[in-house]
Parts: sequence; structure tokens; C-alpha cells
Amino acid sequence: MTKGIAHVSFSGGGMFMAARNPYDRQLLAEHVLSRARTKGQVQVLIDNQRWVVHRRPGPRSVSCSRCGLVVDSACYLVAKEGIPYCVSCAFEDLPVHSEQLRSEAEQRAS
Repeated sequence: MTKGIAHVSFSGGGMFMAARNPYDRQLLAEHVLSRARTKGQVQVLIDNQRWVVHRRPGPRSVSCSRCGLVVDSACYLVAKEGIPYCVSCAFEDLPVHSEQLRSEAEQRAS
């Protein structure tokens, strides 16, 4: 997939969204979070990464492994399924932090 373009898919549909600049990534994060809350699960393909976003029903929540924010919808890199991120850490800072996220995930996995 082309860098800077996100393919967002969920039960009942999907769409392509620009993810080239901070504003695009903020809109992507907001859209993904909204869809996760209504659909339960969203898949995002972006910059050669596959993310799955799960809504955590009820009082169960999870902390972002990068910033510590407690969230009801967590993002997981498919290659590193067990490490949760908030949508901001996963998508809004993507170009700046994608390598950092990968290295943090690898460190936690080992």
C-alpha cells in the first residue's frame, strides 16, 4: 500500500483515508476510534503495518504501553498482538514514532 494512505476496514464497510500530515493522522485516529466504538473491531493497514483496534466492552480498560493513558479501545500491531497502544500513539504520530513503536514492541516481546 502507498505510504501516507490508510485502508480502514470494519464490519459492514471500509474506506481509504489520507495519513500524510498531522491533521490527516488526527482525523484517521478520530475515525478509527469512532468505528471501534460502534463496530467493535477495526483493521487499519498503513505504511506496511497492520493494526487491529478492539473496543473493550464494559468496565474493562487497558493502559497504552507508550503513554500510559487508560483507554476503552486499544490498538495492536498484528505482529506484536499483546502490546496495546492508544489511537494517538498508534496513528497520530505515525511517521515520527513508527520505528520507535516497533522497537518498543520488540523489547517488550523479548
